Parts: sequence; structure tokens; C-alpha cells
Amino acid sequence: MKKITKTFLIVLSIFLLIDNVDAKSLKSLKNQLAKDEANMASLIKKEKETQKKIDAANKETSALNDDIVKFQKQIEESEAKIDELNESIASKKQEIDSLLSFLQISNGENVYLEYVFQATSFTDFIYRSSVVEQLSKYNDDLIDEMHNMIEENKKLQEQLTKQIKESENSIDKLEATLKKYDLDMNDIDDEQQTVQDKIKARKIEIQGFEATYKKNKCKEDMDIEDCLGVPYADGFTRPLNKGRITSEFGRRYHPTRHYWSSHNAIDIGGNPTGTKVYASAAGRVTSIVRKSSCGGNMVYIQHTIKGVKYRTVYMHLHSINVKVGDIVTITSVIGTVGGGESYDRCSTGAHLHFGILKGWSGYTYYNPRNYVKFPRLGSRFTTRFY
Repeated sequence: MKKITKTFLIVLSIFLLIDNVDAKSLKSLKNQLAKDEANMASLIKKEKETQKKIDAANKETSALNDDIVKFQKQIEESEAKIDELNESIASKKQEIDSLLSFLQISNGENVYLEYVFQATSFTDFIYRSSVVEQLSKYNDDLIDEMHNMIEENKKLQEQLTKQIKESENSIDKLEATLKKYDLDMNDIDDEQQTVQDKIKARKIEIQGFEATYKKNKCKEDMDIEDCLGVPYADGFTRPLNKGRITSEFGRRYHPTRHYWSSHNAIDIGGNPTGTKVYASAAGRVTSIVRKSSCGGNMVYIQHTIKGVKYRTVYMHLHSINVKVGDIVTITSVIGTVGGGESYDRCSTGAHLHFGILKGWSGYTYYNPRNYVKFPRLGSRFTTRFY
């Protein structure tokens, strides 16, 4: 078979829901491309809707913060008013005390009565009695009024404090909602990037298959294997001569994104940058991805293992030594170990991300331990073979 025109398959982010479609022919690849494009349109719509919700929540949070500032200012004004009233009450009490000391019974004599009975006429008597009565009543009413104002201010403070608490609780809820929206937007952004890359890769892949199908005079609904041909192999081997298992297949706390997500491969560390990476089995190189933001440099290889179709993926490569269409064996060096490059946001250091998929397209990942014998997590191996 002639070499396939350069094709390019996308690596789906290990943090997203995975497309399990196994496209068996050029026609099915084109059908999947149409689905990807529809999915992209849906994601764009979802992003706009989520952004509207974020904007509304931010606006509401800003309004609540403004209310809190206003309430706090009113409380401060109320406290100042209470202090002023308390000072007035203290001053008025002093005046009343002076009046009472004048009116109090002292030395066994009733000064109040003496003042009243010093009237020179009945009219003067009525006037003096009225003056004392009105003066006392005025002071009593004034003090009562000021006490009432203090109570009203205290109630206002309580009401404002309650409103502040309610506003703060509402802000807490909105911030929790915004945090969720931020996570949603991160997922949407990641998925959009994945789907965009996937669409681009699918188009290039289809272009390559179209050229090969045309050269080999294959119909679009013919199985890819029948049209292209892939070397037969008995099984998989380890892709490195030595290494240490640093991360397992399955759920894990992501080292760079800092949340739990699916890890669809086994990570092999313990080797410096530039260590040789071998094909795990005989096959044909079908995809090469360079400088992906999550995975770095990557190579995909198709295999037929005892009649079953598989693909292996090698991520975070420092260099790539093969090209699309190459036939490889277990002695072929397909690249070198990398990781931690500035463009690769999903790695923190040198290691190989090794994954196994069933089928020649689609993204159904399986635990590599089911096909390759690796030591337990944290342990080293010193040979490719076992």
C-alpha cells in the first residue's frame, strides 16, 4: 500500500466527555465530522447563554455590594444620631437635676410649696403653679421624645444590620453560582478547543483518506482496514526500556488544573527528556499532533492485534521521529520523552503518557494494564519485555 497523505487526528482532552464513535469507513468519518460541527454550534450557543448568566449574577452582586455600603453608612449616621441624643439627654438631665434641687424638700421645708405660696395674689398663685407644672411636663416630654428617638434609631440599626446580613448571604450564594459558572465556562472553553481541533483534524484526516481511497480505488463505505492495510501483531510491549509508573488510568486529581477528572492512560516517569520512545506494537502511524496545549507533541499508531483493531497514543513527546503513513515495528523509535514544555499546560515534567484505544477512530480508551504488563504504581521496570 502507498503511504497515506498526511493526516491529523485530534486528542480529546482527558477532562471531557469522550466521543465513542468508531468510524469504520471514509463515509462514517464524514458523518462524524457533520456531528462535530453541529456539536460546535451547540457549544457556542451554550457559551453565550452561560456568559449572560455570569453577567447577570455579576450585576446583581454589584448592586448588593452597593446596598451594603449604603446600609453601613446609614448605620454610622444612626449611631452618630444616638450619640448626639444621649448627649442631649445627659444635658437635659443636668438641667432637670438643677430644677429638682431647687424644688426638692430641704431642711424640712417644702421649697416648691414655699415658691407657690409666696404668690402675692390668687392670680400669681395660679401662674406660679402653672409654670412649675409646665416646666416639669416639658422636660418629661422632651426626655421621653429623645428616648423614643434612640429606640427608633436602635431598631433602624437592627433592621439595617439584618439587611446587610441578608445581602451578604445573597452575595455568598451568587459567588457560589458564579464559581459554578466559571467552572462551566472552563469546561465549555476546553471542550470548544477540543472540538475545534477535532474538526480541523477530522477534515485533514478525511482529506488524507480521500486521496488514499482514490488511489486504491476504494468506495467510501469500504472499511478503512480493507482499503489501507495495517501490519499484523501478536501483542503489545512496553514503550520504554525502563521507567516508573507515576499515574494510573482512571479518576485522579489533575496536577495542573487542580480538580478531579478522568485520566485515560498510564504515565511513565523516571526518564530524562530525550529518552527513546518505541512503538508498542507493529502498526501504521496515522496521526501526529504538534505542540497541543494539552498533550504537547503526540503520535497515534494503528494496530491489528490478533485480528482486533487498536490504536496507541504517545503524548508529551519532546521530539517526533516518524511521519504519517510510516510502517513501524516494536524496534521503531517513534520519538523521545518530553513534558513540562511551556506550550503543554497539562504536564509538569518529563514523562510519557501512554494510552490504548479500541478501533481505528473514535475515542474509546481502555486501561493499558489490560494489554501491557506494568508494575504497580510507584514501582520501576527495567525492560520492555516480560
